[in-house]
Amino acid sequence: MKIIRRALFICLLLLTVPLTGSLSSPTNHDFAPVEDRAEGQLLRYGDQLTIPTQTPRFPAGNPEIGPWWTHSSLDLNGDGIHDSLLSVTGTTGIGLSYDHTPNDADIAALNALGLIPRDIIEAVDAVLLGQIDSSLAPSLAELDGVVMVERYGGVVFYGEIQTMAVKARNSTEYPDSAWLLNTSGAGVNIAMVDTGVDNEHPGLVGKFVAGYDAVCYMHSDPSCWLDISRDDSGDFDPDDGNQHGTACMGMASSTGLEADGSQSEFYGSAPNASLVDVRIGTDIGAGPFETYAIDQEFYESAMNGIQWIIDHKDTEWSGADSDNYGIDIISLSWGITSHEAGGSDGSDMHSRILDTATEAGIVVSVAAGNDGDDNDGFSGMGSSSLSITVGAVDDMNTVNRSDDVVAGYSSRGPRRDNGDGNPINELKPDITAPGSNIIQAEGCVTSGSCNNLIPGQDASDNTYTGRGSGTSYATPAISGISALLLSANPDLTPLTLREILKQTAERRGEASLPAVDPYWNKDYGWGMVDARAAVEMALHLNYSNVNISEINITLQNHLLNVTTVDDIITITGHSWSQTSEVEKVEFRIGNGTWNEVTYQTPLEELEVGQPFNWTVVLDLSKVEAGNQTVDIRALGEDSTHSLPVTLTIMGTSTGVDIGGGNQLMFIVALALLVIVAGGFAYRSSLAEDDELALGVQAEHAAGSALESETKTNGNSDDDSNNHPRENASEKSLKGVDKGILDADLAD
Repeated sequence: MKIIRRALFICLLLLTVPLTGSLSSPTNHDFAPVEDRAEGQLLRYGDQLTIPTQTPRFPAGNPEIGPWWTHSSLDLNGDGIHDSLLSVTGTTGIGLSYDHTPNDADIAALNALGLIPRDIIEAVDAVLLGQIDSSLAPSLAELDGVVMVERYGGVVFYGEIQTMAVKARNSTEYPDSAWLLNTSGAGVNIAMVDTGVDNEHPGLVGKFVAGYDAVCYMHSDPSCWLDISRDDSGDFDPDDGNQHGTACMGMASSTGLEADGSQSEFYGSAPNASLVDVRIGTDIGAGPFETYAIDQEFYESAMNGIQWIIDHKDTEWSGADSDNYGIDIISLSWGITSHEAGGSDGSDMHSRILDTATEAGIVVSVAAGNDGDDNDGFSGMGSSSLSITVGAVDDMNTVNRSDDVVAGYSSRGPRRDNGDGNPINELKPDITAPGSNIIQAEGCVTSGSCNNLIPGQDASDNTYTGRGSGTSYATPAISGISALLLSANPDLTPLTLREILKQTAERRGEASLPAVDPYWNKDYGWGMVDARAAVEMALHLNYSNVNISEINITLQNHLLNVTTVDDIITITGHSWSQTSEVEKVEFRIGNGTWNEVTYQTPLEELEVGQPFNWTVVLDLSKVEAGNQTVDIRALGEDSTHSLPVTLTIMGTSTGVDIGGGNQLMFIVALALLVIVAGGFAYRSSLAEDDELALGVQAEHAAGSALESETKTNGNSDDDSNNHPRENASEKSLKGVDKGILDADLAD
């Protein structure tokens, strides 16, 4: 009976041990194993394996939208003339947009009208005519190739807490910062397009790699007359006679150094980024809190300056290291006033030139404007469809972001509809950053008696004192953070970089247009910038060897929730396409294979652009023990994909693996183990019986020998030495478990 009990115990052990933590929640009826997908993947009750049917925003066969001038809201009557020109009398600034790059024949046609072009802006196929009689507009619209007669706009120029509040620099409040990820903007060139930069300032020393003075190009500044040798090679170093440009560059890239070599707290977001100084404004115009003494009409110098940047985006600058060739980022803390009611729709030439710069591979960070919540639309530049349009928040002079609110002056969205049938590009601003009461790096002019034109006078002894506010000062923070991202992953394209900023931003406010996008808010855009999260994403794409060209920014994929109960983790999110359809959503653990997620069954038919929910349910006991990275992405046509949702899970696998479709194998193996255990028990029983029999035989033989000896000797003494039977019997039973024998006999 003892042997039988041992066999039963072995069988019971075999039945219970492998089942523990091996089968997929056998007592949990909310989940079921998913066949032929990831190990340990489960299907939640009510979910489905197939992706929901979607309605694309642009159905197949839909006629292609015509070129921008055929649906521009700046020309509602379709006569090829900006509507605002209809009410203008006398002279005004006018430019022409063509359907081709202007050529000699076009210039001759203008000369025949008595007009001499001021500049040709090849990037947007435009000619700038300067101040001319507005009554010429109808005649200009009739010229061959002219698609729009446009009115000039006016150029409007719109610290220590800022860099910590955006999580670029570490602080007590946010100890995990972007800088701790070993990225500081090194090797990235920021073109500060402004009033010039006094790079002699202690916090900006050593940053200058190239410069260009677009104001001097137009010969509108007296200082230009003093040096007629200034050209477009990039060798000229413009100075700042206003303070605005120096302040903005400090916020983007200051090292915080003081004149005596000591370290202050006034860093820029990317302290190792370099400067390309492009001057488009003069000494008058911008001041504290973005007030203006004189309206500036430097439209031509602004357009010329940006054209120069596009032309020199890959230039090998004289004296610069190869890491600092070209131009990576344009920082624009100003805008172009719009004369049309409702603001610009992004089809004006100053918005279009920023789109061209973006398509050329240059990141563009531009101010949203300072017209507050009752603004009449966005100005030019800030209306650019492809730029990063930056609004401002008031950080209340604290690093903690919880008390931050949208700044009262920050222009609100959306942008005016451009008539292209795509509501996504009307969602402006894109992102927000602190812009109120920001400490500034002092330019030479702030010292009162300092004048850059006088030898020996510059900003080298200046510090950081005055404070300023405006989207002007939020914009360079984004420019600096963009430099951090490019330093972390040089392969990022401008649009992918913008998408990273949007996806990793801290959400604020309710969705203003939920039918278009479930996150965008008219005050905050997609939220407050988070430099740490953005750099983490850039690094992850780099270390994961993601091909940036395969990222499709119209594919949206976002995390909603993560819950863990016992060893079951449930990850939920949603996806959608801004233009067409999502083919599927897939995930991988570590560098493993990609597997499709499961999907929540929609309660009703999905509307155009409406997100659908997905789930990833995993049995953590099937996931390799330790921290594991999970990537989840949406796939579109041609194997393009969204940015990944990335999170870390804790696997608890002990190496015993029976999951999914291997349960039959488990049952067979279990049966074999039971048979083996039974055989072992049976053989043990036989062995014990044999040993018992041998013992009995030995005892019998010993007894017979004793009896024979007694008969021979005739001795019947009681001394123990005269009882060999007992000794022989004990010797013959050596090795037999007397306890077992007694127990068996007792039974």
